[in-house]
Amino acid sequence: MRATSTVTLAALLAATACAPEAEAPAAAETAVDTAAIFQSLDDLRGQYIALQTAGDAAGLAALHADSAGLDLFGLPRLRGRPAIQAALTADLAARKYTLVEIMPLSRNARTDTEATELGTYHDMHDVQGKVDHEWGRYLGAFGKGADGQWRIQYLMAFPDSTRVDR
Repeated sequence: MRATSTVTLAALLAATACAPEAEAPAAAETAVDTAAIFQSLDDLRGQYIALQTAGDAAGLAALHADSAGLDLFGLPRLRGRPAIQAALTADLAARKYTLVEIMPLSRNARTDTEATELGTYHDMHDVQGKVDHEWGRYLGAFGKGADGQWRIQYLMAFPDSTRVDR
């Protein structure tokens, strides 16, 4: 019986020695704090709405990253905060936003410093005493800067027949 135990032990040791090395467990991925990111985006959206209805082009532009991109239907592509501020200044001089509703439909917190959002919007404008409405869709990319502030890195918005009544 002792010879059998020795052979079994030798076989077990040989099998263990030939087995592939077990992979070390992967380093735990840092969990993305989705709730905190979405709250930050909600806060940024609230600031955007307040500044737009107040007619504050400089404040709106400050919500964009220095190298932000803005693609709005009917306008040339805007790149960089100065170009965005100039376009917003012209827009706010032409019409007063009396109502701004921005409704995210899909959000993604990619990392603790990157997020995206798709949604719809409804604007009501007063253009020289004439009130009009615009419904549309938007896509936004947001980044958290070294200063801890979330800013718009890219925004595309275009009017369409989307109408969301809540």
